[in-house]
Amino acid sequence: MFGLVTSHFVTAQEELLDKAIVLAAFIAPIIDMGGNTGSQTATMVIRAMALGQVALRWRDFFTVLKRDLPVAVALGVSIAVLEAVLAWTTKGIGWDVVAVVGLSMLACTVLGSLFGILLPFAARAIRQDPATLSSPVITSVMDLVGVFIYFGIAWAFLGHLFVD
Repeated sequence: MFGLVTSHFVTAQEELLDKAIVLAAFIAPIIDMGGNTGSQTATMVIRAMALGQVALRWRDFFTVLKRDLPVAVALGVSIAVLEAVLAWTTKGIGWDVVAVVGLSMLACTVLGSLFGILLPFAARAIRQDPATLSSPVITSVMDLVGVFIYFGIAWAFLGHLFVD
């Protein structure tokens, strides 16, 4: 279901993609990074839960968040800068598109990680096994959220292309 909504949303961005077709080249890496980061974070949280290092307590949730957030931001900044530099050097695009790509990569990476922390705790709270639903749910949700973030930032930076 998330895939259908995601593809419908991307299709609805036809006007923006007509003006800046190069944006299409970066959809997959940006949304993939959010899903990959979220899945990896969820795996680490689930492992900590299985080993009894983390329980279903607010204190543990905030401890995990406090430890993971700087790592997620550092990873997001690193990948965003790398992706932006590669986009600029290999595609010959302007700084406005480079900014869209970099900021989207940063936002999706950090948000994926945050969702990867939240989902195992939420699954445990509703008495579900976090291991059985974390990766598929995170990947699907981050695909959808990732395209919202990407095209939202694109409209913010490239909306001037539509002023007549």
